[in-house]
Amino acid sequence: MIFKNRPFAWKLSFYILSATVLLGMLLISLNYNISRYLLFESVSESAANKAGKNVYKIEAVLQAVQKIPLNLAAVIEHSELDESKILNLMETVVANNDDIYGSAIAFEPYKFKRNRKSYAPYVYKNGDKIVATDLESESYQYIYQDWYQIPRLLNRPVWSEPYYDEGGGNILMSTYSVPFYRFIDGSREFCGIVTIDIALPWLQQIISDIKILETGYAFLISKHGTIITHPNEEWMMNQTIFSLAEEYNNNDLRVLGRMMIDGMSGFTSYPSIKSDESNMIYYASLPSNGWCLAMIFPQNELYSHLRVLSLMLLLLGVGGLVVLFVLIKYISKKATEPLQQFAETVKHIGGGDLDFKLPEYDANDEIGMLNRSFGTMRDELKQYIDDLQNTTVAKEKIESELRVAHQIQMGMIPKLFPPFPDRPDIAVHAVLEPAKQVGGDLYDFFFIDGNKFLFGIGDVAGKGVPASLFMAVTRTLFRSKAEPKMTASELVTLINNTLCEDNESQLFVTYFLGILNVDTGELDFSNAGHNYPYILREDGNVEQISETHGMALGLFGEIPYKSNRLKVNRGDRIILYTDGVNEAMNPDFEEFTNERLEAIFPSLIKKEPKECTAEIMRVLKEFTLGADQSDDITLMAIKFK
Repeated sequence: MIFKNRPFAWKLSFYILSATVLLGMLLISLNYNISRYLLFESVSESAANKAGKNVYKIEAVLQAVQKIPLNLAAVIEHSELDESKILNLMETVVANNDDIYGSAIAFEPYKFKRNRKSYAPYVYKNGDKIVATDLESESYQYIYQDWYQIPRLLNRPVWSEPYYDEGGGNILMSTYSVPFYRFIDGSREFCGIVTIDIALPWLQQIISDIKILETGYAFLISKHGTIITHPNEEWMMNQTIFSLAEEYNNNDLRVLGRMMIDGMSGFTSYPSIKSDESNMIYYASLPSNGWCLAMIFPQNELYSHLRVLSLMLLLLGVGGLVVLFVLIKYISKKATEPLQQFAETVKHIGGGDLDFKLPEYDANDEIGMLNRSFGTMRDELKQYIDDLQNTTVAKEKIESELRVAHQIQMGMIPKLFPPFPDRPDIAVHAVLEPAKQVGGDLYDFFFIDGNKFLFGIGDVAGKGVPASLFMAVTRTLFRSKAEPKMTASELVTLINNTLCEDNESQLFVTYFLGILNVDTGELDFSNAGHNYPYILREDGNVEQISETHGMALGLFGEIPYKSNRLKVNRGDRIILYTDGVNEAMNPDFEEFTNERLEAIFPSLIKKEPKECTAEIMRVLKEFTLGADQSDDITLMAIKFK
């Protein structure tokens, strides 16, 4: 009530200022969000580059080391070496490679010599000396150790989990094991394992040298989630990412750990376990051994400068609004003084006194034009109000009914895509654009009996409300009459017989119905006067299903419809459409034609159904150049996966 009694100049000032405030807040918010997004993208790209650079640095060492046991295995496979030559070879390898701590060649029982059960020489560095020993002993039977059994069973080289070599090098180490084979009596047989032990302090140094903002850090986990290096030294080799998730009951950390050991990479929020601070994490796996490098970015540091800048903009905006309010109030008050003369007149005219005399104002400015226009309006207002009320009521009633009809019609057809996210064997997408608010085109699809995918597309003769009602009946019959053991011809015949009952308006619908067995790829189909669909084969061939098994539905009852069967292969796509596609016209009244439609198909061979419909609609829109749509347009694309 207080606001209503304010002067017009005050209200004008308030409205302008309010709009300015809203616009300013919108711009500040938009600027903040866009800047935040761009900053996020920049940090994400920078994190990917930094992680990639360090992964490459680590990989360079690991891949160089991997070649050594592979070469040793090749030498042993193709050479008969005695003990002295094997030891000389191993001592040379260990002595000449700074990254290698030790090496072992462990033979399968009786594969080194037939009269000797086991032989596993191990050469390692002990200070400045190279020491050789045999791993076989009563307390340590090497053939049962993980470093021997795992590559033997997997039949491929394997990196071990990191371990702390107590009593030996007293450092963090990892072992790379390579199986080797020999041809014995014409068959290739497993003969043993070649290993290389590498010390990991250099790896810890690389990780610790990664600098991330002020308080960010990097850490490394193994392929089983063991924390290899971390600023919290208590966790190193004592915790896994999953044990931490269990200890702190943090399921988000558990999910993140699973993605990290699965070889994924990404930039996402980091589920902090010891504080309420929100952080970001970028993680990337090492291709050689499946370990994962992670980098932590504190969000409060990422966006600190952005928040300061936004606060400065806000303070400047508040100051500017104060100045703007004073100026607007002064200018609006001076500009609106002549309007006060009309206030009394408006009150009387608003009360119904259309004969009230207007104030004298002969100037030719906007207010003078308003004064003269107001007089004309006064004379015509009553008649205009009567006509407008009658016209508006009638128009709003029709438009409201059409809007409800459109909502009901669109609600009857599937429009949630993908419709079967849990089924890997089928993908479908459809588009329906009526020429009016309601139309006569339809499509539908659903599964029945688990493995039968039913789909149909139709076009009712005519447009508008009658066609939409007939479309609704046809779609309902398709769903309600379908049974698991029905063939396409039986279902089409049943729908036709039902449509013919009491069809006094003589409406009819062209229809194509298909039943695809997703277990066998067999397609049972019946075409009732509809446009011929196409099959885009995975191998690049395009086939038109140019068969008609009867006339349009709804004309004559008790007429049996035929059907046919064909094979749909994995990866094939089925394209169905109504004549609103091929008969669409441009401003020169030139039709789109089937030939133009077929010209699009080669580019759709490898695309998903949604991309297929989108590409066809794009080309169709380019052809019509905005011409009025003369018929309903419906497209459906199905991919048999």
